[in-house]
Amino acid sequence: MSRSLTSTLDLPALLRQFLRRVQRVLGSDSVGVWLCDDASPWMRAVVGYRVPPDRLDAFRQVRLSSVEHAFYAEAFRSKRPVYSSEVGDDPRMPRELLDDLTWHRSEIFVPIVARDVVIGGFIAVWWIERREFVAGELALMEAVAGQAGAAIENARLFSDNRRRLEELSLLYELSQAVTGQLDRDALAATIYRQLARVLDAPTAGILGYDETREEFEVILGIQDGAPEEEQAGRRLPLGEGLISRAAVLRQPIRVDDYAEACRRAGVTPVDVGLRHRYWLGAPMVAGDEVVGVIVVCSSARAFTEADERLLSNIAGLAGLAFRSARLYEDRLRAYSELVAAQDHLVRADKLRALGEMASGVAHDFNNLLTSIVGRAQMLLERVQEPRFRQWLQVIERAALDGARTVRRLQEFTRIRRDQSFVGVDLNEVVREAIEVTQFRWTDDAVSRGLELVVATALAPLPSISGDPAELREALTNLILNAVDAMSSGGTLTLGTRLDGDVVVLTVADTGEGMTDEVKRRLFEPFFTTKGPKGTGLGLSMTFGIVSRHGGRIEVESEPGKGTQFHLRFPVPASPLTDLPAPAPRGVAAETEPARCLVVDDEELVREMLGDVLAHGGHSVVLAGGGSEAIERFKAEPFDLVLTDLGMPGVTGWQVARACKDARPDVPVLLVTGWGVELSSEELATHGVDAVLSKPLKADQVLNAVASLRRKHA
Repeated sequence: MSRSLTSTLDLPALLRQFLRRVQRVLGSDSVGVWLCDDASPWMRAVVGYRVPPDRLDAFRQVRLSSVEHAFYAEAFRSKRPVYSSEVGDDPRMPRELLDDLTWHRSEIFVPIVARDVVIGGFIAVWWIERREFVAGELALMEAVAGQAGAAIENARLFSDNRRRLEELSLLYELSQAVTGQLDRDALAATIYRQLARVLDAPTAGILGYDETREEFEVILGIQDGAPEEEQAGRRLPLGEGLISRAAVLRQPIRVDDYAEACRRAGVTPVDVGLRHRYWLGAPMVAGDEVVGVIVVCSSARAFTEADERLLSNIAGLAGLAFRSARLYEDRLRAYSELVAAQDHLVRADKLRALGEMASGVAHDFNNLLTSIVGRAQMLLERVQEPRFRQWLQVIERAALDGARTVRRLQEFTRIRRDQSFVGVDLNEVVREAIEVTQFRWTDDAVSRGLELVVATALAPLPSISGDPAELREALTNLILNAVDAMSSGGTLTLGTRLDGDVVVLTVADTGEGMTDEVKRRLFEPFFTTKGPKGTGLGLSMTFGIVSRHGGRIEVESEPGKGTQFHLRFPVPASPLTDLPAPAPRGVAAETEPARCLVVDDEELVREMLGDVLAHGGHSVVLAGGGSEAIERFKAEPFDLVLTDLGMPGVTGWQVARACKDARPDVPVLLVTGWGVELSSEELATHGVDAVLSKPLKADQVLNAVASLRRKHA
């Protein structure tokens, strides 16, 4: 055998050269070569190349089911040439082969041996001629087959080495490509591009695995070389398909019949896998964690052990890359949540500062208005002249309107505590808010030629602790803002869901959306994008309401893509008990005259209260400060104490506590401009029996005194 023949490393070219040599030596009508799939025992299937003498370049690959027939089995066992001069009369010949092929008379099969293992064989046939073989021909064919075995083994080793080199090159390039790649979708696309270079995988899938939820998510689906967009994001539970087996066993799985393999494994086959018979999957493992599975499918060919090894190596590298990407996403999410929390705190601080300012302003205004309202009402009882009474009524009404303005200022910052929290059905609040705003998104929208659709997706929810009126007001603000944002029409969707121990209310519109700059300033008081039509207080009030309820408000929006507000409220561990109203609202009634101690650092308020009580038949002692009041109370008998809260030096809390300690039977009435900011717990702790919020009406003062007198009789 020539040196060029034995040194050829291209397997098809090598086989063609040997077939030509066999043809020249034997002079047969047709020659062929069979190669075993691997170095397994002889009963394994073989691949046959059968060609006529004039077409040695036109190989036709045929896969036979087995070589268990006596004729070929003898050659495999003896590792020596076997021949038959009369094929039709030879009982060793397989009848199915003779029926399948064109009838021939003589045949010789020469096994190809490498490393003492049969790796294939040459076959030569004579259609009509009866052929006898001499010892020299058999010896020569053994020599040719021996050289062929060595040459084929070298070619296979060269092919294996080249494949391994390609695999190493692929893994190196893949590691370079995924280094620094932190976007999950881009990472999956990069991995598939590298995979398709060396593995015939027109249909493939890259799936992530969530151990907490025990489910897979399709990151990338490829069908016939093209991405399947509808598959992206699809979720599959653990236990479905062979991907589950690969993830649980943490090892690759290679099958030649996907549906049958799923049946044997007791898992439900995935519909995509049923389109293809051959299936190969490898888990992506990073450390002790399975982060996903890579799958390739084929209808044309079975996957080999080399394919399995390659996919396992790629999956190992991909696992590390995907874990890095997920860690990056987790850190990015944590950072975003931190930024959102910081923004929330900044907004809360702004509202708190505004609330403190509003509280101080409200206190001062209420003191002034108390004097005005009280004096006006007292004059109305004495003046009979219609014209003067009309003027006094105007003064009274203007003062009361001013009081309502102050009350709204306090409500804006949501520092009121005069309304107790109760169990609230958030779905009912949604329905009520939709009903309240119906005019804006129906009749008003139609009059402007707009089509606005309001949809709901309300899930069953546990009750939350809150104030239904405040929550309804917050939701109304969001709905009206959403309607204003959809200047060309659109859809407003309100949905609720339960996320662990948090109730989530989402208000989503398809309107104009917001820029990042607008989102940053969205909850600032007096910031508005509506021009003169807007006050800039609606969302600030909404933020204050949600904060007061212990909740959070989050915003998602992009210009041209609409806006989503997510309101998150905690679910209480136990139902909240309604608190009693902090201020009595008794009706006017006759009462025994009482000796009252009135304490207020504001002279106008102090004197007005004294005059009102004196007009009601009570005796009054006035004190201009807390220290003076405590001394008078300890030195003289009193039936009732009326004290202001905010006083320099000794506060109203200290006056109330000192009086209660000295005489627990004497009721204490707190008269303050901060009344709506006080809780029942605070009042009980300091010994306060009731609260009157400034500005005061004369009948309110007298009714409160009468009520406390009856209660403590």
